[in-house]
Amino acid sequence: MNVTRRSRWSALGIAAAIVAFAVVAGMAGVATSTSGKSPRPCATASSTASSGVACVSQTAPAPASVSTTLAVPTTTRPKAPPHAARVGDGSLGNEATRIACTLLSRSQIAKEFGGPVGEATPTYPYCQWLVGENSYLALAVEPHTSFDTATQYVDTLQTVTGLGQEAIIANSRYLYFTEGSTSYWLLWQTPGDFTALNAPQLVALGHDVLDHRLPTGPVGLPASGPPGPPIYFAGDSTAAGPQWAWWAYHENDTATRTLAEYQVGTGFVRPGFFDWPRHLLALVAERRPKLVIWMGSANDDQDIIVGGRDQSPGNPLWDTAYARVVGNTMQELVDEGCKVLWIGEPAMQDPDDPGLNAGMTVIDTIFAKEAALHPGVVFYNPGIVLNGPNGRYAGSLRIDGTLTPVRLDGIHLNQAGSAVLADAIAPIVDRMLGLASK
Repeated sequence: MNVTRRSRWSALGIAAAIVAFAVVAGMAGVATSTSGKSPRPCATASSTASSGVACVSQTAPAPASVSTTLAVPTTTRPKAPPHAARVGDGSLGNEATRIACTLLSRSQIAKEFGGPVGEATPTYPYCQWLVGENSYLALAVEPHTSFDTATQYVDTLQTVTGLGQEAIIANSRYLYFTEGSTSYWLLWQTPGDFTALNAPQLVALGHDVLDHRLPTGPVGLPASGPPGPPIYFAGDSTAAGPQWAWWAYHENDTATRTLAEYQVGTGFVRPGFFDWPRHLLALVAERRPKLVIWMGSANDDQDIIVGGRDQSPGNPLWDTAYARVVGNTMQELVDEGCKVLWIGEPAMQDPDDPGLNAGMTVIDTIFAKEAALHPGVVFYNPGIVLNGPNGRYAGSLRIDGTLTPVRLDGIHLNQAGSAVLADAIAPIVDRMLGLASK
C-alpha cells in the first residue's frame, strides 16, 4: 500500500463525511424499469433507512433518436472515424441546455458558494459552472415539464416555500422548482461532501434563476472557457468514495487535478433517466480532459427490452445491446481526444438482490472485451485488490498487516476501500498520462 498517499487523509478531516456517505449513497438506486424490475432501495441524506425509490431524476425527454432501452445508438452524432473533427458543443444541439447557461451569473454563484467561478459551460443535460478547484454547480431547464414529472423519481427531504409554484430539496440533494410550465433543478457537488444539502444557497440561486426571463428566441452558445482539469472522474454512487480518495491525493497536483461527478442510481441502461453517454460526450467536448475515468455499472444489472421482449444480463441479446452502447461511448470519448480508464466493480453482496454479483461479472466481462477493441481505453478490474480468495466478496482486507473493513455495505466502498482503489489505479493513470512514477 502506498502509505505516503494514504497519509493525506488526516489533513482532510473526512472521516465523518465518509461515514455519512453511507447515508447518502446507501444502496445504489435505479430508475423503475419498463421491464418490471423494481428499483433498488437507496438511503436518503436524512436517514439511513431505504427510501425505496431511485435517488436521481433526469426527466427531460430523451432526444427522438435515443431509446429508453439499449436497442439504438446513444447519440444523434453520425459515427465518425478516429481523429475526426471534434464535437465542440457541449449542448449537443439541445436548446434547453443553452437556455440554462443564461439564467445565472458568475457573481450570483460566487455570492453563495465562493469562487472563483468559471464560465457558464453547456454540458448536456445542464449548464455547469466550475467553482474553486474541485466543485461545480449545475442548472437544468425542463420546458413543458410539470413538477410531478420532474420529481417522479425522488423523495422529498425538505419542502421549500416561496420559490416558484412548487419546490423541494430531494433525496438526490437536487433543488427542484417549477414556474409556469417550466421545471428546473439545481445541483451543487464537491468531493467528500456527502451530507450538506446547501439548501439556503440553492434556494437563493433558485430565486436568481426565476428573476431572469426565459429567452423568447434562439439562444447561441456561450463563449468557450478554458479547458477543465486534466482528469474527469465520473460514475454512479459506487464512484463517490473512490473519487474522494483520488481527489484527496491529487488536489495540489496540476498534472492530475480532477473534476469529479457522480449521479446516484444511474448507469447506461436508462438514458431517459440520466443519459450518461451523451453527458460524457458533452463534458469532454467542452472541458477537454486528457483522461476520463469511469466507474458506474452497479445499476445496470436489470432487464432491458430487446426485440420487444425482456432480456436479462447474460442473455446474448442483452449482452450485445449493452456492449454496443459501451463500445460506442468508449469510441466517442477517444474520438474527442481522451484516453479512458474504465473501472469495473468488485464482487458485491446484496441480500435484496442475490443475483447482483453475477450481473456485475457479466458487465465487467463486456467492459473488458470492449476496452480491448478500442485503442486508448484501458479496463481495470478492481476485484484484483478488493476481492477475497477466488474472486469472492470481501468485507474486510488485510492492509499493512491489520484486518480492515473496506465496505460500507455489500456494494459501496468505505474510506479505506476507496483509498485501496485509488492507490491501485495511480500507476495506471501515471502511465496513461505519460507521467513519471510517483
